[in-house]
Amino acid sequence: MWSREYIKNYAKDFLRKHYWKAFLVCLIVSILSGGGNGGGSNSTRTSERYYQEQTIHEFRDGVMFETKNPMLNFMLRRLGRTPLFYLTWGSIAMAAIILTILMVIIGYNLEVGQKRFFLKGFRDDFDVNVGNLFSTFNSYEYLGIIKTQFLRGLYNFLWFFALIIPGIIKSYEYSMVPYILAEEPNLPSNEVIGRSIEITNGHKWDMFVLDLSFLGWYILGLIFFGIGGIFVNPYKEATMAKLYNILSGNDSIDGEVLE
Repeated sequence: MWSREYIKNYAKDFLRKHYWKAFLVCLIVSILSGGGNGGGSNSTRTSERYYQEQTIHEFRDGVMFETKNPMLNFMLRRLGRTPLFYLTWGSIAMAAIILTILMVIIGYNLEVGQKRFFLKGFRDDFDVNVGNLFSTFNSYEYLGIIKTQFLRGLYNFLWFFALIIPGIIKSYEYSMVPYILAEEPNLPSNEVIGRSIEITNGHKWDMFVLDLSFLGWYILGLIFFGIGGIFVNPYKEATMAKLYNILSGNDSIDGEVLE
């Protein structure tokens, strides 16, 4: 058994020595992959502004949205610009296509590289290298990672499209795919996904509770200009990497009980 306290304490110990490298890795991933945000949605505040400032005709032709990337929003506000944007439906479709392509050709491999940074760093202090983030961009690993990550994303989408709750459960089953790829990038896709399902069996609820334990940190981060969450990301990523080590049998712990 594993405990949240043990895993999070280990993550803290690792970050005491390597926080700024971990922060840089997470920041690069957040910027280049859009912080994991797949487009904009209208908040209540945005909707109110929209109806005050836009005509009905414009509303039918497009949509007003606010980016959810906290770093980008902070930079725009510092430059005296609003994070609100108006796009036509055609522009939205084009942006969605471009973002999807970028996620496939860049984001998938960056995600695996990020996991590799932490996994290698856990094994050897001398291997805590920001360059590990880009280590998957080579002819030996690149296409295999894209294929497996794409299938993982497709399966997640189909499950969420069918039913929300099963989709959430499946997202936890598939959550260890990038970690497995970080260590064995050339395994067949179905084997990687099957292994992720196997090692998360019986742990999905505890993983959900582990995720919830970071909620307070992210809420606190929002208080600080909306960008505080980016400073929490290294803590979350280090914790999840440690969890993978335990679930995959690469780490031994002293039979601790769950909190």
